[in-house]
Amino acid sequence: MAEEDQYRNPVGEEGRKVIESMNEHHREVTSWGLSNIPHMKVSRLLDIGCGGGACLKLLLISYPNAVGEGIDISDVAVEMASARNRAFIAWNRLNVSKASVSDMPFEPETFELVTAVETYFFWPDIAEDFKKVAAVLKKGGVFCIVSEQYITDDNRAQIEADNQKYHMKIVENQVVESCLRDAGFEVETITNPDKNWVTYLAKKL
Repeated sequence: MAEEDQYRNPVGEEGRKVIESMNEHHREVTSWGLSNIPHMKVSRLLDIGCGGGACLKLLLISYPNAVGEGIDISDVAVEMASARNRAFIAWNRLNVSKASVSDMPFEPETFELVTAVETYFFWPDIAEDFKKVAAVLKKGGVFCIVSEQYITDDNRAQIEADNQKYHMKIVENQVVESCLRDAGFEVETITNPDKNWVTYLAKKL
């Protein structure tokens, strides 16, 4: 598999190296994104596209009374996220499984918090997939999307080239916001212009 495809669905030893790299590369943007989540009580949380499990670890430390779920379409990611968080699994605070955002194995209104870090642009159909997320969130629950890139006039050409190269679909902030509102969310967009990072905070109405 070409390296460009490993970011969407890591496989094999090369996929393992990509996940290790992403865990390190995304450390700062993940911490920043999660810091934008308002103070809230969380008993059940879900990380979609959990990759190597770094975000899950931060979440379970931040919400010590919560039980977490992590899902990813990559077998390698599920294996690595489980290994990274083996203590939480042993304490019955975490389950990691192979699943797609488009077909999640959870009952309606299960979670107070759902996160998606550096992954929405690989989803098959964000308009429909945001509705799937809304379905598993409780009323008033928060959906936090974090991305280290958002489109501006200055970077549009580069992001379009990256979209082609890595089979992504990074879209304008307004498109993400519109899809979230159509899925039943109230939306706040927080940007870090110096680093070109964005957090979309979506509260289920």
